[in-house]
Amino acid sequence: MPHRVLSNWTKFFFGLGAVGETAYMAMFNTFIGIYYNQAVGLSNSLIGTAILLALVADAVSDPSVGILSDRWKSKFGRRHPFLFIAPIPLALGLWMIFNPPAAITATDTIESSNGQLSLFAWLAFWSIITRLALTLYAVPHMALGGELSNDPRERSQVFSINALIGYTSGAMFTFIAWSVFLSGETTGADGVAVSNHLKASYYGPLTLFAGALILICVSFCAFGTYSRIPYLSQPRKNQERLSIYLVLGKIVKTLKNRNYLYLVVGFFFFMVSSGLYETFNVFIATYFWELKPEEMRWLALSFVPGIVVGASISPKLMHIFDRRPVLIGSIIIALFFAQFAVDLRLLGLFPENGSPMLLPALIANTFGFGFGVGMGAVTVPAMLGDIVDQHDLETGHREEGLFYSARSFFAKMSFSVAFFIGGIILDYFVRLPFDAVPGQIPDDVVFRLGLAAGPVMAVGGIFAVYFYARYDLNKSQQKEVRRQLQERPPLEQESISI
Repeated sequence: MPHRVLSNWTKFFFGLGAVGETAYMAMFNTFIGIYYNQAVGLSNSLIGTAILLALVADAVSDPSVGILSDRWKSKFGRRHPFLFIAPIPLALGLWMIFNPPAAITATDTIESSNGQLSLFAWLAFWSIITRLALTLYAVPHMALGGELSNDPRERSQVFSINALIGYTSGAMFTFIAWSVFLSGETTGADGVAVSNHLKASYYGPLTLFAGALILICVSFCAFGTYSRIPYLSQPRKNQERLSIYLVLGKIVKTLKNRNYLYLVVGFFFFMVSSGLYETFNVFIATYFWELKPEEMRWLALSFVPGIVVGASISPKLMHIFDRRPVLIGSIIIALFFAQFAVDLRLLGLFPENGSPMLLPALIANTFGFGFGVGMGAVTVPAMLGDIVDQHDLETGHREEGLFYSARSFFAKMSFSVAFFIGGIILDYFVRLPFDAVPGQIPDDVVFRLGLAAGPVMAVGGIFAVYFYARYDLNKSQQKEVRRQLQERPPLEQESISI
């Protein structure tokens, strides 16, 4: 594939596709726990189990979709057919998740064991459907980013813009959710004012807004990058027939690449910590810091400048220091700020709830966390692109979809594990009651919630740093790989056989 400089519009439209994924992830990761546990009344353990069950589908769908898109040939290219189709079931499934039937959410039903199991089954089924739909979009989208350019620095810029747009839109979506759809309080018959984000009826309009974003932004991504199809790599001729044995064999083969193995295992452990952070975050804001939705929105917004700064300087830092030290630095920074404020409060060294200094201190802390996340969000996909180049040189197969499916698979797998562990922690360690009112739960429950969201959450990140430190594909090696790829004769190509 000869190098062709990408226009800024192409980079922008590719990054716009990240809005669809972040809108779904913001709804799922931020609100699924608080909605089903406090607004509807499902056990946190069953919430975590339902999400974990969706991993069974992911274990097959992620690499399968990756390989399928690698081998697909049509007038719409390898990746774009999936981008056109996937947003529809994704938006529909998200609506179903946040709108369970009234028959299984009625108070007298949900309090029974049959009601709990019915609601659990509803959540598990639609979680599986939406994760399958997300795979159909997210894996080809990331693979498309890996093959839009074969220049390492330009590829870093592509993923930098993708991260900037994705994380910024995610933070803006959360800001709008807290400001417009979930703001305010409702006073019940007992005279107690309850924040609207603890009421199920306020999530319907928010879900419609998220679904519209998914449909519109992914469609713009597909149409905006459509002109690049003639310049993208194509599937090789005479490939093996696609089967479950081929899928499993290719997965095992990729894991034989030591750098790839270290990268995805490290990513798994980091995303476990990240998943626990997401699981506990809204509970921490509600019951630990006792913030109102009008205050929570500023935490979401303060995440944006941190992401922007981190993602913007990441390509420059990788150009100066190489990818590995930038990634390790980003993980350490993110982990530090993820638990810093909570740990200080547990030690009695942070402003008290209600203090005018509390919100500014939390905003500053969130900026630091966003900075670390922004750096890592650019570095990991760029490193995967380098590994794809190395694999192409060694095997003659250009399989961005297979390798980038690891990013989606390990993210969803680790989040599933984190939700499952987080649900058990909330039920059996923290012991957070149903219909909990901020400021009216026992101090020991609040303290245990802080322990879970602080030191316990950070354990996975420590393992991530260990595995990332063992990655050793450096700049000089990658430059030599690219030189040999450019000198290699073009390969014959053919359509997929299924």
